[in-house]
Amino acid sequence: MTISSEYQVILNDIAKRVQIPLIKEIIVPAVDEKAKKSNFAAIILEDNSIGIFFVALTREVKKEILKIDSKEYKDISPMDLVKNFTSNNLYKKSLSMGAINAISQFFFKKTNFSFDHTSDSLGLLNIYEKDIVGMVGFFPPLVKKIEERGNKLVIIELKEDLVKKEKNWVVTLDPTNLEDCNKVLLTSTTILNDTIDDILKFCSNAEKTSIIGPTAGFLPDPLFKRGINVVGGTRIINAKGFLHNIRNNIRWGSTTKKYSITRENYSDYLELLKNIH
Repeated sequence: MTISSEYQVILNDIAKRVQIPLIKEIIVPAVDEKAKKSNFAAIILEDNSIGIFFVALTREVKKEILKIDSKEYKDISPMDLVKNFTSNNLYKKSLSMGAINAISQFFFKKTNFSFDHTSDSLGLLNIYEKDIVGMVGFFPPLVKKIEERGNKLVIIELKEDLVKKEKNWVVTLDPTNLEDCNKVLLTSTTILNDTIDDILKFCSNAEKTSIIGPTAGFLPDPLFKRGINVVGGTRIINAKGFLHNIRNNIRWGSTTKKYSITRENYSDYLELLKNIH
């Protein structure tokens, strides 16, 4: 079963047991090619749970998402969008991830899940001086952090125009290079583009793997099942401010907090369901 199918199974099971709020609005960024945060949008449910999703998987997808009329989605169930998570249509799949993240954040809130805001997902990898770090998906802020540590870094990308070599790091299209890495970071785009299962085949030598990013707001069950050690997502703590920033391509700043979920400290969604009375 693919990871996309697994998420559908889990969320369908949750929807049978818990009433999922309807969609209130979809917020997309203003069209601005220079704005760094214009690559993310958000789905808001009626209880104000928010799911962040990536809009720039391709230029065509981004153009389509930026033209969304939020009224078309108001008052429909986010589960209607989850149905498209196995689709080959990248526009529908991107929206579906936003719905999955929104439902997951609702579920975390409904079950009183305790987030760890004190540990960052990079730190939980316990990167030491001689570690060789693999990164799947070019994520500049993390590249800078690892570069400052002086570790050797191997970055796997799908885009040929990103291939390059620097002093301590290289961007390559060849995932077999991950076999030389003992710590691996994956961005949540590997779920969106269905490459995660293929990528993990080359991570058998890794002592720890972490999947991170603003759009890693989903339940971690299918990831922990695949051996991922840490899931690092973003929680919205000031919804009004965050949505204003999304609309206007402003950095999110103090409107959000990063969190980490570790495999060791997480049971499963069925256990969380027991907290709902």
